[in-house]
Amino acid sequence: MELFNLPLFIILGVMHQWRLAALFVISGMGTAFAFRRRTWKTYLRERGTRLGIPLLFGIYILWFGIFEFESKTKLLFTIFPGADKMPYGHLWFIYNLLIYSILLTPLFSHVRKNPEGNVVRLVRSILSTRYGIGIMLVPPLILTLNGILFKPWGFGEVGMWWEFPRYLLYFMFGYLMIAAKEEYFLAIDRVRIPVSILTPILAVIWFLSSESIEIPEVMSGGWVDRGYPAFSTYATLAAFIQSFHAWFWCLFIFSWASKLLNRPSKWLSYLNEAVYPTYIVHMHLTFFPIAVFGILGLGYYLGLALGTILVTTGVLICFEIVRRATFARVFFGIKGGHQEVKKLFPYNQTERRDVIIVIELIFHGIAFVMTIGLLILLIGAGVLS
Repeated sequence: MELFNLPLFIILGVMHQWRLAALFVISGMGTAFAFRRRTWKTYLRERGTRLGIPLLFGIYILWFGIFEFESKTKLLFTIFPGADKMPYGHLWFIYNLLIYSILLTPLFSHVRKNPEGNVVRLVRSILSTRYGIGIMLVPPLILTLNGILFKPWGFGEVGMWWEFPRYLLYFMFGYLMIAAKEEYFLAIDRVRIPVSILTPILAVIWFLSSESIEIPEVMSGGWVDRGYPAFSTYATLAAFIQSFHAWFWCLFIFSWASKLLNRPSKWLSYLNEAVYPTYIVHMHLTFFPIAVFGILGLGYYLGLALGTILVTTGVLICFEIVRRATFARVFFGIKGGHQEVKKLFPYNQTERRDVIIVIELIFHGIAFVMTIGLLILLIGAGVLS
């Protein structure tokens, strides 16, 4: 049975190495586009609304923090509280993204004021190197240095310890590549084929080297606490492999996305709007099926297939609900207010103010019931587990 499930574990393990890295790069890219039209004050105010409010809603409502207000608030301002104590649960991505946005605002502001300055010229020179060597080597080498210096001292868990500067770097790389404008798109087009060849090879190398007798769990970090030396040839090699593996997956995804998806699309706009709300609710919709499938004894493949269908359907239903409830949008990270809601069905089917008010009341009521349902699912998953 374990051998039968091995391919699935390999795929999930490989995906775990790059999926969050890619999300932080994408967030950095989005910031570069957004910051062109905003002052640093406007940017921070929008980040506070788009990230801060959903984060607080998640902590105190979706994760029941309101019942432990004092302790959860203290943990919110605790540096690296640990995976078992962090008050924001799976929303650590939003928590980190908010902090990164604040920390890097001086850099963003500087680049905006100096679009042809030293920082942008340096990035362009890296991106313009022959055969795309710069974009393939410089970022992963910087990430490797982070792994060498910080991984030995702390176990990498959900964006804390050595993962905190790691994802900060991915976010910054995303911003700087878009800030370089045309040079980025030329570079990503230049490396598409070599990256497509090298990425699967790196995936195999990563898998074969992920388990070591010399340093167990070397890819996760924190081996000093287990009695192993901080620095060694193998630890350095592991940091090198891990950094290049994750970065090349990012390049692989972005190079093909640039070729195949770089055009106006209603579906892409829809999915872009759905990113935050689906991320916020997905964990509550995931726990309960996992608990039920465990009781039923479903296999990994069947459980994964059914779970994917159920969770995908669930998050999209939740998104369709909250995007139609004006006052709920801000709690789930959706931009725009009443004017955006009016463009959606069934609001766009009538001009009568009284009918619109009734529709708004209905959708706000449904959004409230949906939130209660998410809490019930979380409680149910805990009981079944």
